[in-house]
Parts: sequence; C-alpha cells; structure tokens
Amino acid sequence: MKLHAILGIACLVTVVLVGSAAPTSFAVTHDSVDRYSTAGTGNGLYWFQVGVLAESDLGYADQFGIPTTGARVDIRILSPQPITHNDVDLSYWVGINTPNDAFIQVGYEVDPRVNGGRTSWFWEYFLPGTATEGTGGFLGADGDVIGPNGTWVTFSLTASGTVWSAFVNQERVGSIDLQASNTGTNGPFASAEVAEVREADNVLGPVEFRNLQYRDASSEWHTLNAGVANCCYSVGSDTYGGTYPYGVEGIPGENNHWLAGSGLPTLKNGAYIWPWYHVSVFSSYGTVAGTGYYVRGSSVHLEAADVNLSSNTRMSLAGWYLNGVLSKDLYFSVNEDLNLTASYQEQFLVTVTSEYGRTVGSGWYAKGSEAAISVSPTFTTEGMLGANGFDSIMIGWTGGSSWFSPGNRISFTVTSPVTLNAVWFDSSLALPIGIACCAIAIIGLKRRGEQSSFQFCLRCGMKIPRDSSFCPECGEQI
Repeated sequence: MKLHAILGIACLVTVVLVGSAAPTSFAVTHDSVDRYSTAGTGNGLYWFQVGVLAESDLGYADQFGIPTTGARVDIRILSPQPITHNDVDLSYWVGINTPNDAFIQVGYEVDPRVNGGRTSWFWEYFLPGTATEGTGGFLGADGDVIGPNGTWVTFSLTASGTVWSAFVNQERVGSIDLQASNTGTNGPFASAEVAEVREADNVLGPVEFRNLQYRDASSEWHTLNAGVANCCYSVGSDTYGGTYPYGVEGIPGENNHWLAGSGLPTLKNGAYIWPWYHVSVFSSYGTVAGTGYYVRGSSVHLEAADVNLSSNTRMSLAGWYLNGVLSKDLYFSVNEDLNLTASYQEQFLVTVTSEYGRTVGSGWYAKGSEAAISVSPTFTTEGMLGANGFDSIMIGWTGGSSWFSPGNRISFTVTSPVTLNAVWFDSSLALPIGIACCAIAIIGLKRRGEQSSFQFCLRCGMKIPRDSSFCPECGEQI
C-alpha cells in the first residue's frame, strides 16, 4: 500500500545514475483494480516512506495553507532495481491529501507481481473519509513498463472541479471524483516507499527527484521555494525496532533536487532539504575552511589557525566580519548567502624568566594590550650562597643591558616581543648581580641570624629602615 507519511525523520549519500535519455512514448491503460483488500492496519507489516514535503511561508503538510488544485514532480527512472524479497513493493510518487480525508498519488513502482518487477507507472487513491484510517481498500491502476534507465518522467495530479486526474508525461492515466476541488491547507509531497513488507532490508533506490510544484486555485503552476524532510512511515505501518534504513538528501547547491531511499542519513521530519545558500569564507593569512553550500537553518563552524610571522610574532584570529560588522562568534546560522572575512590581530610573545621562584605572565599578548608579570617567593635560600647562610632577594626586572624596573610585580603595554629577567640580590654583595650600571647601593646586609638596620620593600625593591611600616616609594604596607 502506498500512502502519505505521518511520522518524521530524513538524510545523505552520492548516487550515480546513467545519463538522461529522451522520454519514450508508452501505452497507458485506465483499468481500475483493487490491489489491496485489507484495511490499513499494520498486522506486522511495514510501510517505510521517505521524501519531501512542500513548505510555504505558513508551514508544511497540513499547515501549507495554500489551496492547491494540482501537484507534479520529475522522477528519474532507476532500472533495474534489486528485488530482495518477493513481497517487496518499491514505489516513487507524488501525492496530495484533500480536506475531506481523501488521497491520490501517481508515480512508478518496482513490484515482482507487476510486469515482472520492471519499472511501471501506477496511480492510486483513497476515497473521501478513508485516508486517515486507511480503510475501505486502496484503489487505482498498475500501468505499463516505463524507462529506460536514467529517463526523467513527469508525474502530475490535477483537479477539474472535484474530479482529480493522474498524468504520466502529460498523458492521463486515470481519474476519480474525490468530492473536493482543492487540497484546503494541505501541501503536496513526493516520496520513495517500501510498502507492505515484513522485512527492513529491502533496497530502496535511492532515486532522484526534482521540480516539485503545486498548482493554485487559478490553475497557475508554482515552483516551491522550500522543501522539508518527510519521514518515516505510512498510515497503518508498524514501527521498526532497529535502525531506520532509509533517508532523503538534497543535492548541495541545487534547490528542489534530491535523492530518497537506501544508504542516506536519516533526517528528522521537517528538516530542510532546500533552499541552499552559499557561504564564502575569506582570509588574508593562511587558508580557512568553510566555503560551500549550506541548507537553510544549518550552522557553519569557522576556525582559523594562528599564522607565525616569526618565533615571537604572530597573527591570531580576532573574529569574523559579517556584512561589515565584527563578530566574535565561531558559529553562524545560515538563512541567506553569507560572506565572512577573518579579522586578525598582531600578537607578541612575552617571556618571563627567573633564576629562582615561580614566574607568572609569560605568553602571547595582542599589540597594545597590558601584561602583568610577577615572581614568587621574593626571598630564597637556594643555591651555593644559601648553603653558606646568605639570602637572595628579588628586587626588580631587566629587559636588557640598560633597562631596569624595580618590584616583583610590574605591568606594561606590549608593543613588541620582549624577554624579562628577574633580578636578584644576594646578601653577600653590596651590588645587585648583573646590574652594575644602576646606581643602587645596598648597605648593612648580614648573614642570616644577624640583625640588619634596614629592609627591602617586596613590591618595588626600595631599601627602607627596618622599623618602617610602609614603603615611602610605592606606599606598600610592610
């Protein structure tokens, strides 16, 4: 039984079909047959179904909101198709629901009970009041073989008053009075289906669809601007307990063109299949990924690696310009074409070293930013002098032969790469090690255990009387 989908999930893969041949003419018949006499209940059977629902600005499925008087789609013939089980019924079609609970569809099928399993057209319908419950038998007709492989065939449905007709390449193959002149709020949809089976391993295409359209109340045809995934079962189907085996995927960059069937990732019901938007990603440094086509509502994640200009200078990503506005985001929702340009900032390496203690502040800093460095503790008894009873005290920083800054904590603006070395005094000397150019006299240091007449400020290194409670240089409380 082939029928409209109720539940939801959908998908992705690459399929190569033999080139498109010119459509061939074929005979059509109009005999109506009752192929399924059972009511539309599961009875342990599956009706797997995946495809596309038309979407308008108002919604999709029964929220489409545009009364339509017709639907059509192009479906590519895939022939032959493998028949895994003799009870399989593979079908690919376009369908419409009417507001009085009727349903009609037209497409092609692969069924070993019809024309030896060769691709054949069919049309079928539910009478008013029977579609939702799947009751009353499913009527229609099986037709002749169509092809060859790779041929595009147009399947369409139109209403004239309350009489709906099915067409295969503009040839009418059947008509039925459904007692409704339009679809009400229901939108058209096109699906691939495995009908009335007890297994989940049948191979379904995948088959190519394109150009899903609807006809309005004025009999004007419209190409759909958006389509969403339709998944996963028809009315009356049992639910498969394993991994759902079928899916649907849009062709990247091509609106209203998709694949449905086996081997495709399963999307949730209502996920966009099209429209597609193009995202362009630019960078003045290095290479960046992300340029390509994205379906509406998807998210693009952008990253850009740091670019080293030297061992201590680099360009680092600061954000992305989108429509001239700088954003710090790395994820962008795609609902239109986007042009994103990487913004970089120059960064310099600050290196902090000390013979003793633990340093803080080494790292990369943006040009013009503030760096704060420190070392702790500021006294040590390490080394050979410590073994002989002398202390060492940290009193400042040097960044070269002629630059000195007192204190164990300093801040500065980063304008270039810099290496800062902690300067230590030891109490056996009157001058700071390595700072002969600085006019600083240190007097009165003694061995540990001896009373000294002065002390050093731990913040700025200033020598102050031992009984002072604060540093007169920097104000640090002692």
